[in-house]
Amino acid sequence: MDALRLGPLVLPWSPLLLVLGYAAAVWVAGLAQKTGRGNAEPLLLPLLVLALVAARAGFVARHGADYASVLAMIDIRDRGFDAWTGWSVAVVAVAFVAWRRPALRRSLPLSAGAGAALVLAGLATLSLIQPPRPPLPDLTLQTLQGRPVALASLRGQPAVVNLWATWCPPCRRELPLLIQAAQQQTGARIVLVNEGETASRVAGYLARERLGQPEILLDPDSRLLSAYQSPGLPTTLFIGADGQVKALHIGELSAATLQQGIAALQR
Repeated sequence: MDALRLGPLVLPWSPLLLVLGYAAAVWVAGLAQKTGRGNAEPLLLPLLVLALVAARAGFVARHGADYASVLAMIDIRDRGFDAWTGWSVAVVAVAFVAWRRPALRRSLPLSAGAGAALVLAGLATLSLIQPPRPPLPDLTLQTLQGRPVALASLRGQPAVVNLWATWCPPCRRELPLLIQAAQQQTGARIVLVNEGETASRVAGYLARERLGQPEILLDPDSRLLSAYQSPGLPTTLFIGADGQVKALHIGELSAATLQQGIAALQR
């Protein structure tokens, strides 16, 4: 339930709920206009964009050291947003506009509130129906050299397990970042589990890209991907020292979202 899969597309729920919330706000604004309460619809999209920009800025402010450039800061594919900042700015902006424009004092809070209520209700529902994620399964995988490694050996310390494949473009983009983080003192063991490919194919790719010798395990039957019912690659599991999966990130990571996930494991 972490994302919606439509054929080859994997769509996280959060942006989908924002779209539905915006549509609900527009619909309520239209009803309010028909009853003579003013037309709030032209303001809804600018207010939504303002809230999203604020949420992104709040996240970047907290993790600025993990972004190498301004372009990386505005690349939202890592889905790094500070929800509290976004919601706070949205509430203040709606209140300010409603105060400055008396004709919208009822329609704007009403329509914006309806959209926000739908988003929050959707997030709460997803949280309630999300089944408990199983702990690390009792699987034994192999290194590129053929040495068996039991996943149970990862227990006892925080770990980040990244599920990837060489054919996956976002996997390839984030791989150097994960390899670099694995070579540093990040506070978690970082393991890259290749899904469904052979040792020769993976080794050849690493050699061509000059990516060194990261800790890679092979899962030729994609058993780990199936165990967590992930809708696609890349998928990153943030695992506590007890072996329990604390968070699951579907899609491309940035250095900031990686460090955010590791920091949460150490609380």
